[in-house]
Amino acid sequence: MYHLYKKEKNVYDAKVLLGDYKDIDDADKRIEEELAKDPNFKYSLEETTGHVNNYGDLIVDIIEEN
Repeated sequence: MYHLYKKEKNVYDAKVLLGDYKDIDDADKRIEEELAKDPNFKYSLEETTGHVNNYGDLIVDIIEEN
């Protein structure tokens, strides 16, 4: 599962979920659409596999960000 987040400006480490995608191509398409609207669009694309660490936190891999 891929999660696309928009990074907020002027806020430390704040991000807003834009969507959940099963296919990375769908997430890439959404990124292209957002960049077409706003060239300064900052995002983070993360992948989760459903695995958790010893503390019960979901393990997240950052696939792409700018």
